[in-house]
Amino acid sequence: MENVTVFKVDNISFIENWKEPSLEYQVISILLVILICGLGIVGNVMVVMVVLTTKHMRTPTNCYLVSLAVADLMVLVAAGLPNITDSISGSWVYGYVGCLCITYLQYLGINASSCSITAFTIERYIAICHPIKAQFLCTISRAKKIIIFVWAFTSVYCVMWFFLLDIKKTTYRDMIVVECDYKVSRNLYLPIYFFDFAIFYVVPLVLATVLYGLIARILFLNPIATDPKESSKKWRNDTSHQSMIFNPKMSNRCSSSTVSSRRQVIS
Repeated sequence: MENVTVFKVDNISFIENWKEPSLEYQVISILLVILICGLGIVGNVMVVMVVLTTKHMRTPTNCYLVSLAVADLMVLVAAGLPNITDSISGSWVYGYVGCLCITYLQYLGINASSCSITAFTIERYIAICHPIKAQFLCTISRAKKIIIFVWAFTSVYCVMWFFLLDIKKTTYRDMIVVECDYKVSRNLYLPIYFFDFAIFYVVPLVLATVLYGLIARILFLNPIATDPKESSKKWRNDTSHQSMIFNPKMSNRCSSSTVSSRRQVIS
């Protein structure tokens, strides 16, 4: 490893040597980012377009899926575009405002995605485990209100990143590298990261684990019939049996007809 001399003048770091990434690294990184982000963008756009343009697809569940797709689109665009330009130029090219807005959109998309998945999980639990309550709880209007609250909450929560970022310039012997970096020491951001980890990862994960466990328990105790014909046949038999029990005249009529048919067969 070669020695690097670092010194500062007017809060600008000067470093003698700067090593440009290899051409292979640039090509592979750009192709991977374009492939992953391109497929993600196309898939999420199709989800949004199908739900919005098809009337019978507008259900509470699909409302949460649209919210999740929009959040994923935001992350893919805000994270993929800077990676491509950074691989090409080796420096931040969007300026101070771009640093704040792009970072804000990244955290907003991640947090909104986590909250949308949590709301979707709760909606599925109510629909499966409490179907009677789901008739007036799991509605499209209520789903829209929850989605609006999710985006409003995450939008306000992520505003703090406008005050935590800054542009960092590093001057080399042959060029100046600009980076979108933290304003203060990285150690001071640990409480924020731990709080984000708890609110937007640990809590949704624990809640999803518990609710899906209850859903699995309900489905295991009350399995859904695989063959519709068998279920309909069983339902008709059960219905006829119950009607015979609660209607003695019908039961006597059926028994007498059965006896007469047997007599005819014997004779």
